[in-house]
Amino acid sequence: MPPNPRSAPFATPTHLGSDRPVLVRGEGCHVWDREGRRYLDATSGAFCVTLGYTRPDLIEAMTRAAERLPHARPSRFDSEEAEAYRAELLEAVGEPFSRVLLTSSGSEAVDAAIKVAIAYQCALGREKRTAIRSLRGHYHGATLGALAVTGWAERRAPWEMALGPRLEGLPLAGGSEEDGRESAAFLAETIPTAALGVEMPRPGALAERRARCDAAGVLWIADEVLTGFGRVGSLFAWRRLAEERAEDAGAVPDLVTFGKGAGAGFAPIAGVLVAARVAKALESAPGRGDGALVEHQQSYGGNPIAAAVGRAVLRALATGGELDRARGLEGALRAALAPSAARMNSTINGLGMLAGFGVAGGARGGAAGIVRAAAARGLLLHAAGPSRLVVAPPLVMTAADWSELGETLDAAVRGEG
Repeated sequence: MPPNPRSAPFATPTHLGSDRPVLVRGEGCHVWDREGRRYLDATSGAFCVTLGYTRPDLIEAMTRAAERLPHARPSRFDSEEAEAYRAELLEAVGEPFSRVLLTSSGSEAVDAAIKVAIAYQCALGREKRTAIRSLRGHYHGATLGALAVTGWAERRAPWEMALGPRLEGLPLAGGSEEDGRESAAFLAETIPTAALGVEMPRPGALAERRARCDAAGVLWIADEVLTGFGRVGSLFAWRRLAEERAEDAGAVPDLVTFGKGAGAGFAPIAGVLVAARVAKALESAPGRGDGALVEHQQSYGGNPIAAAVGRAVLRALATGGELDRARGLEGALRAALAPSAARMNSTINGLGMLAGFGVAGGARGGAAGIVRAAAARGLLLHAAGPSRLVVAPPLVMTAADWSELGETLDAAVRGEG
């Protein structure tokens, strides 16, 4: 019998079929494969290419950094680019964050955040607090550490034999749990997308997280790997929600994981923002004379070329009006999706250039079937489970691109040739 994709680690299903197209170039919001087929990438290359596929400023930043210093071993050296990136990112984010740990992927950033949370509890003399609570359906990455706290059952299933039990839900008072473990942190996507299809948190949810974490003595880790760096019209989704919803005013996480859009698809840069109170506890712990918050060095963490791209992305967001553009295009994105969502009798959820809607139960092939039909017509979408579609195009969409997105999606939903 063929292996069950939900239990066999060697099964690699894909919504585009077993033979993935080989891409050869990209321009603006489009990519071309080796066979000459052109696609409108309405997923921004796994939610990374926020600023489009052609960015002379990012290419120039990469080139200059490569000419000066392509690599610096993180365990022995810092680099001027990484040093400047951390400082500029902290300035852009503001209080209460005072430190940044750099990694090369969002999954690794989640691993690093878990280490920071446990080390923080140990620094306070609470060595038994090692468990991380998370929520059902929230996705946190592909490394074993990130999968261990992931609530997306389909992604966990092939590796359950290597993963321990997961604590689900908001923290309990005192941090104690029914199975004897105690909580170090609570981890959640601000807007769960990959598995739940842009499930917007209800008003007051962020404030509740903050209050429950404080009452339990655990840290709140906001997973913003997918939603950070302009995707939702703000540097991070938690910040926009806290600013616009009176119920969530003042709700600030202790740790923020980021990636994807931080490098705009041009270079792999990710990391963890650390609040000052957490950093201070770690810096004051015995044996921390080297200034490191935790032992976490990776060969490409904070790579000078990636850091240079990260700096260029921050400049584009700060001076190019990209954040305002993402907010301004919310209406255009919803208008493009409206006919298809109406056919599915579904409500469009989202923020900025991130949106999702449900697929009717009778739709042929469900969400994955629509994704395949759209790809055959030259449109790339994301299926979040069997019944939700996610659309997250680059911020450089033109009027022609919006028309192409709406018309092609509607044709795929209707099953037209």
